Amino acid sequence: MEDYPEFEEIQIGSVSCLGKEGVPVWGIIHYLEQTCLNHMKLTTVQRICELSARGIENYRFSVAASSAEIFPSESLLDSSFRDYVVMADNEKSPDSFWKVISSYKRPVVFYNNGNRKIPLYDFTYPEAVRITSFTEQSPFQVDAKGVVGALIDLVYAGEREERARQIFLNEQIGQSARNIEAIVRASAVISNSNVPEGVRRYAEQQLINCLGSQAKLNEKVGINQVTIRLDGQIDVKG
Repeated sequence: MEDYPEFEEIQIGSVSCLGKEGVPVWGIIHYLEQTCLNHMKLTTVQRICELSARGIENYRFSVAASSAEIFPSESLLDSSFRDYVVMADNEKSPDSFWKVISSYKRPVVFYNNGNRKIPLYDFTYPEAVRITSFTEQSPFQVDAKGVVGALIDLVYAGEREERARQIFLNEQIGQSARNIEAIVRASAVISNSNVPEGVRRYAEQQLINCLGSQAKLNEKVGINQVTIRLDGQIDVKG
């Protein structure tokens, strides 16, 4: 982002998908909420791995010891959290740090740049997930915008969905399939060998947890007919 040169540029895009018929509205709302929270966690962990791969020390990461408010009155950058858990190099602190990310609904991780704590994910950032359109009529349709690599990981979270993505890519001829393969997915960043082994081990567990819960959600609501769009580029349908 322009305001924070420490952060690498991240691909923004949108995903549109249909669900199956007969899903009650409360089930749809639950699906949307959990998908947004999983996107928040995946994007946060991706940022941790990006910075760690560039040599940022563990002690410069901290997580607020309380979730972000449901209706925050200000940017998370200016929020006044009272307590933090630091990711340090000793054996105990990393466990506590990653446990907060795993167990809290809206964990807020900060990067200390020497002058202030910068949130790795903020609802005001361009990359924050947003539901841009939603129709509850059966079958329901939802359009979400955010970090497109994380969105793709989520809509293709299950083994069945991932096979469908690969079949789709194998059947495509031309630029559209190459566009999807060129998208930097959160899972690839997290598993990058340049990320220190200690950080990568914890981050990959977070990835497994997010995608495991998302796969169950996708199956419950029958996600299908996925359309992916990178900002400024044509649609890619699968």
